[in-house]
Amino acid sequence: MLSSLRLTYWLSCCILLTASACKKDSESGPGLRIVNKVPYYHFTEDDQPWLTMRQGDTWQFENGRGYRRTYQVSQIIDYTQAEKKEVQPPGPNFSSPKLLNYFDQKTVRLTRIDSVRVGGGEFRFYRGAAQLTNRSFDGYDKNKSSFYAKGEWSAFVGNTDLISDYYHCRGLKFPRGSALEGPFQQLSIRGRQYTEVVAFVGTSRGPDCAPTPASFMQELYYDRRAGIVRMVSLGGEVWDRLP
Repeated sequence: MLSSLRLTYWLSCCILLTASACKKDSESGPGLRIVNKVPYYHFTEDDQPWLTMRQGDTWQFENGRGYRRTYQVSQIIDYTQAEKKEVQPPGPNFSSPKLLNYFDQKTVRLTRIDSVRVGGGEFRFYRGAAQLTNRSFDGYDKNKSSFYAKGEWSAFVGNTDLISDYYHCRGLKFPRGSALEGPFQQLSIRGRQYTEVVAFVGTSRGPDCAPTPASFMQELYYDRRAGIVRMVSLGGEVWDRLP
């Protein structure tokens, strides 16, 4: 009888420990899971519209004079449950880097493939701890996951807002937080309707960056499912995406 009670007690403890372990590795909110006792900021279904680009996809644009520019998705780098570790300062007390969290990230690189073959851009989509404000130096809430988007376009006029400008001279300032889910602008281009468009309007690269010619783009219109769909140069020339 005593042996039976001990067995029942042992099984009960195992069930409680298993339930506790499952709880630790369960979802803690949208885009956040605790894995190995650290946060894992992962992509959600709501993020997927931003992540539809595939290697080999082409974006072709035409201006009013019939000239065309063609860009191709030349590389996609997928990081799933990548590790973010604390950097240890050099010194005699050096130890292994501490694991801070896991995260998902997708980097998309485009290359111009027409006769010019110069130019292109990069877009980076990832999950991380939610910023407490719009300024990164104000800190993060590690108990909440947020979706982020950053990018550059090599022939973009740029912006002097260096804090939010990821690539300094040619960075694209995407919305943050819930703004990445809309509302968006709508554009009708060459018979196709784009309903989820974000506009990037450059001002100036500032004194630290090289001057830009009139052919550089001052306006870029990015549809979250299709990518860039319209470009307007500093000289006012419009380049529309071909269907």
